[in-house]
Amino acid sequence: MPIRRTYWAIGLVFFMLLVFSHRRSNYTNDGDSSGGDNKFPPGRSQQQQQKPPPGGGGGGRGEGGDVHKKPPPGPPALEKPYTRDPAVLDNNSNNPSTTSFKPLTVPNTSNHYDSLIIIPTSWTQLQNRVWVRETLFGIKNNLEPCARYDGNIIYKFYIYGQSTWLKQGIYTAQYMQAQVRSLHGEFMEFDDWHFTNRTVENRHAVWGDALNWAVNTFVPQEKIKVDNVILFDSTSIVNVQKLESLAKQTTAGTAGLLMTWGETSTNPFAALISFPAAAQILKNRAIIEENQKFMDLITAATIYYSSQIVETIKVVQGESPLWQGDIDQVPTTAAVVGLVHQLEDWIPLAQKIAVQPISPCAVDPTRNKNIAVLTSSYIYADMCMAEAALPSADNKRIYAEKHGYYFVARAAEFAQEEFRHRQRVWGKIGAIQKTLPHYEWLLWMDMDAIVANLDQDVREIIRKAEELNGNNHNEVSIIVARPLKDVMLNAGVMLIKNTDWSRRFLNEVQRRKTWYNKRPSYEQGAIWEVMRDSLWTSGVYLFDRDVHTMNTFPSFYEQGDFIVHFAPAGCPSVPVLQALGNIQSGDSIVGVGVEPPKPKPA
Repeated sequence: MPIRRTYWAIGLVFFMLLVFSHRRSNYTNDGDSSGGDNKFPPGRSQQQQQKPPPGGGGGGRGEGGDVHKKPPPGPPALEKPYTRDPAVLDNNSNNPSTTSFKPLTVPNTSNHYDSLIIIPTSWTQLQNRVWVRETLFGIKNNLEPCARYDGNIIYKFYIYGQSTWLKQGIYTAQYMQAQVRSLHGEFMEFDDWHFTNRTVENRHAVWGDALNWAVNTFVPQEKIKVDNVILFDSTSIVNVQKLESLAKQTTAGTAGLLMTWGETSTNPFAALISFPAAAQILKNRAIIEENQKFMDLITAATIYYSSQIVETIKVVQGESPLWQGDIDQVPTTAAVVGLVHQLEDWIPLAQKIAVQPISPCAVDPTRNKNIAVLTSSYIYADMCMAEAALPSADNKRIYAEKHGYYFVARAAEFAQEEFRHRQRVWGKIGAIQKTLPHYEWLLWMDMDAIVANLDQDVREIIRKAEELNGNNHNEVSIIVARPLKDVMLNAGVMLIKNTDWSRRFLNEVQRRKTWYNKRPSYEQGAIWEVMRDSLWTSGVYLFDRDVHTMNTFPSFYEQGDFIVHFAPAGCPSVPVLQALGNIQSGDSIVGVGVEPPKPKPA
């Protein structure tokens, strides 16, 4: 009896397994009946590849089939499960890797762009802007900045929010101050933003203002032409090429095209507006917003022009998924994925919807034979230079652009010095070492040093140093100056050439540990110590007791001097701002920053 029950149990198990396997074969998502690895031909969705159920040979009569009988419903058709395997990503056209970035090699010199991309973003969303730069535009850092917009697109972040760091909710004053310091650093490092000191509660509320700035201010100011304006916030992952392709395939109205992508028509994640349509929307903005109160301009315009009998602006609404955490639910055909807030999701989603970076500028084949003006973008906790830092950086950027040089500002190398247990100013050496391989020469300038003579070509100073060094057969790799009465060089302004000698010299400076926290000279003392060593004197040219060629203190300044270095004992912000104001207005800066003589004791 027990043996018979055992046979019955075994038979029941086999019967259940048979039924289960039969049901799986009916409703499998595999494109290969051999039970393969769930792969489908490129460009085909899993839903398109599903097998018909047994008995239904694609609508014809099969064995035991009925042409009038509908197949039983299967489970919801999902997109192909996403893989992070680089080998699969690189060989599967459905999931191309974002690493296959091909920079533009032929510059666009027409001042005519396919799209002007405007990205409204809160001032606190610094990390989001990092993701957008890297994923959408291939910009991983600012070591090789886009000095000229000579690609096929042009982009700007439209940054909004208060510029103060007052305590708000859970945020402490210290936290908000740190955010502001980082924001100032970003503004100096990247020339891709417009800031408006306006706080908004709804992320769409500022889209209309951003569109207005783009069409009525930025385009005329830059004297450019654009076919489309694309808007999306910095939490949306956007395949720009797909948006542009869809726009080209769509017939526009007499005044242009308005396409939006979002979970609903009143919650857009992205919008593409042909330039004539954008101009008309802004022209009719008051009427549009009056009829659709409490709505942002893009949503209001969508409703307004959709209701017109004669389509002056063709309105097209495309669906795009709201990110819910399951990447298999995101179709590869999507052009936009909205509200992505976590870094761990950003790159996988960009790969899933086939985002390929589109460069805003062409590669400069002569960059490594050029000069970069390098400075600090690190704001110290005392906020001394917070107000003057950006104007000072703009002064250096303007000078670099005037002479065809590059401008680079770095903060990361200064911030990391806290963990090296030495003074932050040592970040100067790290920033030089990080940037030097990308250029022929670097002109290092402290934040409190400004270019007073914008016509002075730094190559003339290099040639002068090389000529004065004529009796020395060794190549000049570092050019510095020692002011009058100073016991050593001043490292606030330096020229460094990209040579093996200079790299070894900087490494030696980094090894001088006795200067890590030694007042008052720090890295300057280390440089002076190394350059006076007989092993290292050959590659350095010193403008000794020279206060006019390349590094001038305010008390020695004469009209026509190149760089004025405001390095008083206190905070230099006030004299820097005053000098920059005078330069902009054409006034002399003689006497600016000069401390009045101390009264003699009676």
